Amino acid sequence: MSGSLQPGTVIGPYRITERIGRGGMATVFKAHHDALARYVAIKVLPEFLAEQEGFEERFQLEAVAIAHLRHPSILAVYDYGEEDGNHYIVEEFVEGGTLSDRMGRVHSLEETVSILSPIASALDYAHARGVLHRDVKPSNIMLTADGTPILGDFGLAQMMGASDTHLTLTGMIVGTPEYMAPEQCAGQDIEATADVYSLAVVAYQMLTGQVPFTAATPAAVIVAQMRAELPPPRSVNPNLSEASESALLKGLARQPADRWPTAGELVGALASAEPSGRACAC
Repeated sequence: MSGSLQPGTVIGPYRITERIGRGGMATVFKAHHDALARYVAIKVLPEFLAEQEGFEERFQLEAVAIAHLRHPSILAVYDYGEEDGNHYIVEEFVEGGTLSDRMGRVHSLEETVSILSPIASALDYAHARGVLHRDVKPSNIMLTADGTPILGDFGLAQMMGASDTHLTLTGMIVGTPEYMAPEQCAGQDIEATADVYSLAVVAYQMLTGQVPFTAATPAAVIVAQMRAELPPPRSVNPNLSEASESALLKGLARQPADRWPTAGELVGALASAEPSGRACAC
């Protein structure tokens, strides 16, 4: 179905207007709900998922859990369904770009805290209700036209079966290795501190201009996350204060028990850190 959805195609009460994205996790369409006179985003999941044992039940449970989240910085989920053996999620449509559009430069500590504070609040809210994100990264942090950060794609990695394996039947990696916690890379059960680690990677990237670990292949990045020595943030950006570096290092601790217990504490520690100099805003 995802390959045949063209402008004008109707799926449930939604009329497709255009395809706006495609990746390993889903194909995304902009659609119009005529009855409510509003645009929505429809994420159509890969067709092979229905063949996975237990997928139907997991998809329903996760979709219901995510739809019940009500937070100003969490992308609203309106609906989910199945048609012609394909599963889809209907979400709020947000005009604007993502945080990934702003990467490639070093952000100031003030800007980093301003963007990540609402995201940390969203994560802590979800964690308190037993929902993990599992794929926190810049492309999942949307910025509205007025700059408001909104976190999307809650639980999508779980629907993809990330708790069972990192590689799907097609050999595609589930999740994003550069932002995955070591225990997630190892295929272990994860807790809220895995999301805290991922948010710390985003903060590290914003404050230094690069992610902690890169390699030639996704598999090599996964190995690095589990075994390589973390480059100290101040070795990448000497303008960072010692307090900022300490906050990041605690967030990126290899052992979950050594990290900040909540995302709010991570960002709070960054907010209270006094910069020793100005980060380049070029």
